[in-house]
Amino acid sequence: MTAWNKLLVATTRLLDLHDSAHEPGSPFVQVTQEQRRGLRDGYWLDLGCLLLDYLLEVDFATNSAFVTQRRCLAHLRGEYPRLSADDLSFVVNLLATPSEIHYREWQASPSPSDVDAPAGERSGRSTKRTALIEKQGQTGQVRLTPSGRQAVTLASQVEDLLYSEYDAAKVVAALSRGDYARVPDITQQILMAIRALTQELRRVRENPTHEGKLSALLDNERHYHNALSTIQGTLLSARAQLATPALLTSFETWAERQEDEWDLRMLSGAIGRVLTAIENLSRRLSELLSDIAEGRIQSMGVIDFAGLAQRLLTSPPPARLQSAVVARMMPLSVQVSMPRGETLTMLVETRRAERSGAALVFDEASDRPSADPLLARYLKARGSALRQRLSQAPLSLPEALGEGWHRFEDDVDGAANRTLDCLPQLLNTFVDTQLLGDSLSVGIDDTPFTIDLPDGRRIEGAVTPSLRLREAVAANETESRNREA
Repeated sequence: MTAWNKLLVATTRLLDLHDSAHEPGSPFVQVTQEQRRGLRDGYWLDLGCLLLDYLLEVDFATNSAFVTQRRCLAHLRGEYPRLSADDLSFVVNLLATPSEIHYREWQASPSPSDVDAPAGERSGRSTKRTALIEKQGQTGQVRLTPSGRQAVTLASQVEDLLYSEYDAAKVVAALSRGDYARVPDITQQILMAIRALTQELRRVRENPTHEGKLSALLDNERHYHNALSTIQGTLLSARAQLATPALLTSFETWAERQEDEWDLRMLSGAIGRVLTAIENLSRRLSELLSDIAEGRIQSMGVIDFAGLAQRLLTSPPPARLQSAVVARMMPLSVQVSMPRGETLTMLVETRRAERSGAALVFDEASDRPSADPLLARYLKARGSALRQRLSQAPLSLPEALGEGWHRFEDDVDGAANRTLDCLPQLLNTFVDTQLLGDSLSVGIDDTPFTIDLPDGRRIEGAVTPSLRLREAVAANETESRNREA
């Protein structure tokens, strides 16, 4: 993809927005593919780009002099030997005919020619300075217009990092002229170019099947290193200038005249981010070249595991590789549960039912997990008594079991009262004190206990938990400290 194509890729959708007839406020927001007229073979576009590139070369050589179309035709026939003069005339006439572009810009106060436009809003503007070629009416000679010269320059700058070394020199020029506000914008452009190449390197490492991109990186490797070295040296020189007394005085005078608050660290920070990005890019580029040299680049990227499994079945790997894989992937101990080698596909039902009479109803209230009814009944029946018992003295778990707090009588559906065993619910109160009240806390005594219940259950514990009031705990701690004092 050439530089011109990259420029068009970045701006085509903007042209679609400019040409869109969509009504503002319309609820129809879906976008369809734009229907573009033309031969759809890129012939006229390529012809126009080649003509613009040639006119830029002649523009530098002749100091913006007009060129005959015969010279342009002779040059373009090097690419298209059967190019006719009529085709060239059509391209020249199209690029020399201006087209109106409508846009909006911020306007602080209305101009005399636009009285209806309110102040402080974005008002509509338009321009017809879109012709890329200037053509003489009598002789038909051509040359680039300022817009055409800018278009060719922009196309060359979107190529890659190789053209950013000239942007680094703009930082030094901005500092020397005292145009400090331009420094963050210039460094941001360099940073975007560095990040674009860094992402390209990562994509190549992740998918080495892009042989064209890989070869292009190898061909330009030396140029990339030279460009990075030039950018780094220029920015280091610019950062050194920030510490000079003359620039400090000039910057302070300039900052006092600005509406926004400026600090010299903003400029040094912007330059420092670019230098850090250069170091990361250099390291990634060196790693990529090292991987290519050692053959590791072929083992990276997307792996077809299904195809790999088939190849391993048809042609097993060497014995040394098998032993290495088994040593890496087998468990450290053989006393583990290993699944059977049979396939589990038949046990998994993945088909959707063709028809279902069940209605799917999503109710947020019904989705909430309900509380344990037995726990709720236990707390309702024994909660107040437990709180009254704890207000008198702390209650340990062995004492609670000995006093029978894990049992209570419940009236179920109007039947006769029956005694329920709520040992798990009692243990929950020792774990979550919020069930009984916020003023409770759990104390742990380093005393083991063993309890044999009448039904044969045996409960053992290495420590003894106890429920107590926080006020009582604080009083006990204060009394113990007083005794120690």
